[in-house]
Amino acid sequence: MELPDAAVYARCTFCSAESFVDLNGTIFTQVIRASVGRSRVPGLVHARALEAGWASVNLTDIDLVYEPVWELECADNKRIRIGGRPGPGGRFEQVDLPGGERAIVKPEDRQGADEWIEPELAPESLADVAARLTGRPVSVKTIRLVHHPVYVGQVLVSGETRSFRVDAVSGEVLDVDWPVQTTFRRRNQAWSATIVMILAAVILPLPYAALAIFVIGSATAWSTSRTATESRASA
Repeated sequence: MELPDAAVYARCTFCSAESFVDLNGTIFTQVIRASVGRSRVPGLVHARALEAGWASVNLTDIDLVYEPVWELECADNKRIRIGGRPGPGGRFEQVDLPGGERAIVKPEDRQGADEWIEPELAPESLADVAARLTGRPVSVKTIRLVHHPVYVGQVLVSGETRSFRVDAVSGEVLDVDWPVQTTFRRRNQAWSATIVMILAAVILPLPYAALAIFVIGSATAWSTSRTATESRASA
């Protein structure tokens, strides 16, 4: 009998008899199929760069890797997903996985391939880590090692090289630390404000011109600082 992935019952192909399968402690290895082609990555990164205020960027490298995520199915049928590698703070955290078609990964498909990233979190520690993250004891029924496809690479922004990640399932651009200084948006705001203040000084009486210059200058400074803050937050 062949056992479908995580199936509780297996059916005999000759006599059609069903047998119960105890999956407690079983580890399955799956991969989410990539639905975003490599050719789409430059356009996605360029669009995200424009949102951050950068009109021109150059991609210098693009690679497809498969990041490990542990997916635990508990006795109450709830699922907990934990990153197989520690996060920025050096701790293992819960993560989200995109939807998409999954396939079983054979061991020979991963052996010797650099794009398959192995988890640093051992399966023996999953129950303890899950209990810490959820704040309650966790009874693990089945475990899946799910490989999440992600495009990683380098992007050249204003002479600086920055790393980027693009979800190969959803197309979302992740983890780009864009430089705070932008090229055209803040410059255009400053030029526009300067022209308006000059016109106000020429056309309006002195008291009104001074008030207009103060209001325009304050609004421009607030808008510029808000743009820089949004660029840092969105990156």
